[in-house]
Amino acid sequence: MFDKITAFLEKRQESGAINPDPFARQQVAVAALLVEASRLDGHYDAVEQGTVIRLLREMLKLPAEQARHLHAIAETRQANTYNNWIFCEAIKKGFTPAERLDIVRDLWEVALADGKLHRMETMMIDMVAKQLEINPTDAAKAKTDAEVRAKS
Repeated sequence: MFDKITAFLEKRQESGAINPDPFARQQVAVAALLVEASRLDGHYDAVEQGTVIRLLREMLKLPAEQARHLHAIAETRQANTYNNWIFCEAIKKGFTPAERLDIVRDLWEVALADGKLHRMETMMIDMVAKQLEINPTDAAKAKTDAEVRAKS
């Protein structure tokens, strides 16, 4: 039954009935998770927002203005969503395993952007990695890669 409801809602979103923005669901899902990773420590400043926008530009190959627009949409979607499950499902359907691993690395990069890693950020990213079916070894390497990128 739950699968039928999900399929119905996804069909409505794809037809534009629910999702009137110009971005694909998986793009909004990635952006929303990046926004959440940057907000979890209760500190959401221009550096973290800039990191999210830069990562959206790089990952999704968007021009600056579109990345900022997607960021704004994602802020609203993330604030109005109770659970990341819907975002993770969209990402699993829209990205390859290698791309999902890159998304996890980018989540770590956002969480590290302010120079501090909060316990809630770690819990969220670990949970998302599990939902995205990233094995723990690869998830740990993604964190290490993000730490190296943050130091450079």
